[in-house]
Amino acid sequence: MTVSKRIVLAGLAGAATGLSTLAHAQMSQKRSEHLGKLDEDEVIRVNRRTGTIQKSNGKISSELHSAAMASGAKEISPSTVIYKHAGKMYMFDYQDNANTQAAINFQLQFDDD
Repeated sequence: MTVSKRIVLAGLAGAATGLSTLAHAQMSQKRSEHLGKLDEDEVIRVNRRTGTIQKSNGKISSELHSAAMASGAKEISPSTVIYKHAGKMYMFDYQDNANTQAAINFQLQFDDD
């Protein structure tokens, strides 16, 4: 292989590495990441002590949903966030509190879907 071909190949390899690094840097600028998806009738739980998120292998039946609603289950809005602070778990709806600094701060932590 001639010297000029080696130089061209080395340059191409360097460019590919540079583009890869640039793409990785752009991806790391995201404010949030998807951990999974909750499909119809699936259940998740956030352990308030450890912060782990578990997804049940079972499904919610209509009867279980009705019982939960009768016991106080509530629909959450698309702008509800759950967070842990000082060992306690909290739920906050930033849309209900729109135009407050707290709402703005929470909304800015997530990428738009």
